[in-house]
Amino acid sequence: MLKLNIYIVEDCPLIAASLKQLVVKLGHRVAGVSESYEDAVIQLKGHPVDMVITDIMLSGKKNGIDLGVYIKKYLNIPVIYQSSITDTAIVFDAMRTEPVAYLVKPVRRGELSTALLGVEAA
Repeated sequence: MLKLNIYIVEDCPLIAASLKQLVVKLGHRVAGVSESYEDAVIQLKGHPVDMVITDIMLSGKKNGIDLGVYIKKYLNIPVIYQSSITDTAIVFDAMRTEPVAYLVKPVRRGELSTALLGVEAA
């Protein structure tokens, strides 16, 4: 199994810690954690990252979809969204950025593992 360097963007420390633990249990590395679009953009420039897992709602003015657009345009790193939001319009906006997956919180081990398999195979 290929070990991925995964960057997590989540503004809730408890959820970020849980997601970090799940990523490690699946045999991957956590390259870093940010709470906002702004911090993530800065941090992603300096880290070797294979995958970004981001929440939709983040602290600050910009959200996870904005981050997905930025990543697609400038960094070309695969993105997985994880959110409690199931509103059709928001999900549609997120899907326009062509993410690997859109996972509904709470993210389950099997769902994340399946989403990461597509990245490992690429």
